[in-house]
Amino acid sequence: PVEALDGTSITDAAKFGEGEGASTLGEYIECACSGIMACSTCHVVIDPEWMNKVGLPNEDEQDMLDLAYSPRKTSRLGCQV
Repeated sequence: PVEALDGTSITDAAKFGEGEGASTLGEYIECACSGIMACSTCHVVIDPEWMNKVGLPNEDEQDMLDLAYSPRKTSRLGCQV
């Protein structure tokens, strides 16, 4: 499990979260742009059951996701979730 404050992005949880899961998550999420939606290195795929809670990407985020490796219907940028 990853422990982080409520409202923390997935990317920040990977960087600053606590627990074994945070370091494991950090191995998969790079976030080369420091969270300003200028890359897609924090691309994550959300479980379809969570999409209602997480929400859909806005137009700017979708533009970056279009450049991501193998995007899916439930893709999001970890820095925005």
